[in-house]
Amino acid sequence: MSPFTLEDLTAMVAEIAGAEAARALSEQPADAPFTSLGFDSMAVIELAERIQERYGVPIPDEAVHDLRTVRRTLDYVNGRAAVAAADGAR
Repeated sequence: MSPFTLEDLTAMVAEIAGAEAARALSEQPADAPFTSLGFDSMAVIELAERIQERYGVPIPDEAVHDLRTVRRTLDYVNGRAAVAAADGAR
């Protein structure tokens, strides 16, 4: 899997919450919480589900709370993808 990028995340945010939220995401620091975009817990769950479907990165229910910011989401998805790739190379 190629890296999960800010552009990928922004596109998903636009699908879930609209262009205004996607624009706000790109204007905020990477450590700003998604709640500052108006994302509630259900929106974060939907984001996690879309990531799992499109990128095949498992996000267990207990890990969804880790997806609080842009940076944490990108780090989590790319970290899990790296682990999966390493496991597949064995």
